[in-house]
Amino acid sequence: MSTLVKLHVIRIGNLERNVIQLMWEGDKPPGTPVLIWDGICQTYGIEFSAYPKKDQTEELSKENKYKCALTRLVKARLIKPETIPTSTNKFPRLSPKGHGYNYYSLTALGRLVAEELQQPDPKQVLFLKELDNLKTALGWLRALGHVKVTAEQILDALWQLSKQSFVDKAEFNRYWNGTKLGRMLQNCGMVKRARVGMKDRRRKYFLV
Repeated sequence: MSTLVKLHVIRIGNLERNVIQLMWEGDKPPGTPVLIWDGICQTYGIEFSAYPKKDQTEELSKENKYKCALTRLVKARLIKPETIPTSTNKFPRLSPKGHGYNYYSLTALGRLVAEELQQPDPKQVLFLKELDNLKTALGWLRALGHVKVTAEQILDALWQLSKQSFVDKAEFNRYWNGTKLGRMLQNCGMVKRARVGMKDRRRKYFLV
């Protein structure tokens, strides 16, 4: 998945996604103020030692990035600072760490975005389905007693497994081309690659 996703015409980066996810987990019932900085620090490992804060550059960098993420989410109207009543006032309570406010809640729009982020990414779902088909095809070949197989043998097994999903073999060949097969084989972890011979540039795959 790309670093940025577009939801409801709002561009959400990975850090904002992390914050929205934490806000969603604490949004029970809807509108509940969330002590977000505690969640950020605990979940994403922002922990300062007893040494001067200014000397802990890595932690400072992570902290500042999430501070900016919170600011962007407020400007996008996905979250809002919450007023927490105290014995002396009803103003939004400032964070003692200097990160804006202690408590935020999801807005109605923020809740819609959070709900959408819970849905599985269609590209990831397709990738996992293809990877499962490839592993099944390799399993078939192994069950037939093959130790080394060519790309053509793998593709033929894939065709037998998934032909109902394609109009014809030509469409299958366009979809499962050599580049795609090679990339998927790198992800499946079930083969090791080798050349057929010194003069034969075709690849063979050892089933592991």
